[in-house]
Amino acid sequence: MRKHKWLLLLLVVVMALSTVLAGCGKSETPAKDSEKKEEKGENAEEKLAAEQVLRINWGSEPPDMDPQTTTDQVSMEVLNACMEGLVRLNPDGTVGKGLAESYEKQDTESGGEIWTFKLRDAKWSDGTPITAKDFEDAWFRAISPDVASQYSYQLTDTAGIKNADKYFAGEITDKSQVGIKAVDDKTFQVELTRKVPFFLSLTSFTTFVPAQSAAVTKFGDTYASAPDKMVYSGPYVISEWNHEQNLNLKKNDSYWDAETVKLQEIKGDMITDSNTFINLYDTDELDVTGVPGDFLEKYKDSPEFGSAAEAATWYIQYNCEDEYLKNLNIRKGLSFAIDAKSFVDNVLANGSILADGLTPTLLPGKGGKEFAENRKEMLDKKEYTYPTFDKAKAKEYFDKGLKELGITSAEFEKHVTFLSDESDVAKKYAAAIQSMWKQNLGINIKIEAVSFKLRIDRYDRKDYTTTFAGWMADYNDPLTFMDLWVTGSGNNTAFWSNAKYDEDIKKAVNGEGDERMDAMLDGEKILAEELPMFPLYYNARNFLTKPYVKDVVRFPVGADLEFKWTYILEH
Repeated sequence: MRKHKWLLLLLVVVMALSTVLAGCGKSETPAKDSEKKEEKGENAEEKLAAEQVLRINWGSEPPDMDPQTTTDQVSMEVLNACMEGLVRLNPDGTVGKGLAESYEKQDTESGGEIWTFKLRDAKWSDGTPITAKDFEDAWFRAISPDVASQYSYQLTDTAGIKNADKYFAGEITDKSQVGIKAVDDKTFQVELTRKVPFFLSLTSFTTFVPAQSAAVTKFGDTYASAPDKMVYSGPYVISEWNHEQNLNLKKNDSYWDAETVKLQEIKGDMITDSNTFINLYDTDELDVTGVPGDFLEKYKDSPEFGSAAEAATWYIQYNCEDEYLKNLNIRKGLSFAIDAKSFVDNVLANGSILADGLTPTLLPGKGGKEFAENRKEMLDKKEYTYPTFDKAKAKEYFDKGLKELGITSAEFEKHVTFLSDESDVAKKYAAAIQSMWKQNLGINIKIEAVSFKLRIDRYDRKDYTTTFAGWMADYNDPLTFMDLWVTGSGNNTAFWSNAKYDEDIKKAVNGEGDERMDAMLDGEKILAEELPMFPLYYNARNFLTKPYVKDVVRFPVGADLEFKWTYILEH
């Protein structure tokens, strides 16, 4: 989803569509249904329904449909359906075919890489050719200081594009000095300052997907605000968009691989109430839905029930520039007062895993192990620890923080709130945290339930004190979590800063092998000591799918859902 942070993630979407923040990499995703049949040697002959229409719930209004500036998962899910980058992920999570017909890589004498992409003869939905200039303009927009994309660091730091950081900082204005170049209409070239093993898959991420240059120029600030103010390059186009109500897609006949796309239409509602979208599924008005914890017992034995791995972490986030939350002892007190195990077992009750750190399972570490396993080894050695529920310690730290700030608990109560989404599930989670703080610290923190779009806006404006946030891996490396908290990072909406942490992550960005993993493990230790956020759980993704719906692909990292290969059987 960072910020965008995003991101910050959309809680209601997790529950409504089992979706969270965006990218690519290692996949625990099952193969498509058709591929599994072939593996088993079964008869793969199936009769398609005459009406190829999929009915889903987006869960919320997409706040920003501009690929270069979006930071939320709802928008990214829609954009993944109707836009495409240089590559597109296959159902198994590997790099597949996109707008680049071919590509090659060569090493530079300075230790970097030059990637050269040859674009296929693809067209925008308006019939005009997709050119290398569209990519060049889009990538420069992403690092333009005037645009100030929150995901600019994906190009400047994560990908390490030559001089992209200097361009974003305004230190240079000559584009020819930056490693982004449209050599001709069909040749796009990128120069990296170092070897980036996941660069190719990273180009499937939303920020790297081009907006049509002509459309951006024509519509200006209103670009991507309505279906007719966008031009599309992916499997689908937006056919109808009634804000805060529904957003429908239809097949893009101009898409270069349109023959693969079977769905003619995707009808998407924006429903926040879990009872409502579950009822719509039960009455055959939705074909796919997430399963909130309250409904897990009812559906867990259903043949339509499924679950999938997801590299996502949810946490309590603190605004570290707030006059009260900037105090470390206050953050410690609030964190020790949360019974995370009880929250996971009794409030979520959906199979989610209790978090022992920021970075979730699935992502690679050193020694052939996952990064989370490397961290656990440090925890087992008592090298450090995140707070675990302790009422006495919570009160001790909290009272110490109040004394340092020279305020009373009543003054704290009056100033601090808990920012939440307005869905029933989000309110339930917020109420659980509110109750723990009341029981264990004696404070009654007001819950502010707002729309998803407003919540994201308030993060950007630093207009909050505490909140429930989450992050899903953008790509298959722990760096996708660790660089969130770098000083000034576009997705650092905790607004926390630590010089040593910044040094560690810089080492991880520029290093190789165990050196970079050790640097990030050191960074986790600092996060545990400073607590800009308090990790709660690694999300479990539970969902229901009608038996006639095939090949809805779910990725453990990046854009969660993929509909390019989806189709409907006769039923």
